[in-house]
Amino acid sequence: MRVLEKAALRQRMLLVRDAVGDHLLRSVQLWAKVAEMDEYRRASSVMAFVGFKGEPETDPLFARLAVDGKRLLLPRVEPSGIVVADGSTPWMASKFGVQEPTGPALGVDVIDLVIVPGLAFTPAGDRLGYGQGYYDRLLPTVAAPTVGVCFEDQLVDEMPVAAHDVRVGAVVSA
Repeated sequence: MRVLEKAALRQRMLLVRDAVGDHLLRSVQLWAKVAEMDEYRRASSVMAFVGFKGEPETDPLFARLAVDGKRLLLPRVEPSGIVVADGSTPWMASKFGVQEPTGPALGVDVIDLVIVPGLAFTPAGDRLGYGQGYYDRLLPTVAAPTVGVCFEDQLVDEMPVAAHDVRVGAVVSA
């Protein structure tokens, strides 16, 4: 039953996310809130993601990271799961259409903060992704703090969770 509940919530949250107005403004506000976090201030390298479709616009985040002198790390999906790569290497579109860095895979120990996308989050850090489990497999291998980001419309009081679902340490929304 949980799988069906998650699928229904995923469909609903895709519609909610895609209906978000003032997308760029809210994205800039979101990244400003992240930048106020102690975890962000302490981080030298930040693993983020490239915003795709209705996700928060990440170009403002990337600009902020550059101004703040932080290294941008990005995920790349490989058959084994997500690997970390330097965001300054050339990018190309993945099989999902998401831009990914082409540089060599790096160890997760280079990450000081992970910014995690999601279709929905609870205030407690439960996360609804796209259903492939990529972040659920990556996050347990990372010692760095994790922060889920979304638009306020994507916050829910509760969601079905399975034993393999990994919570994020904090949730930031705008």
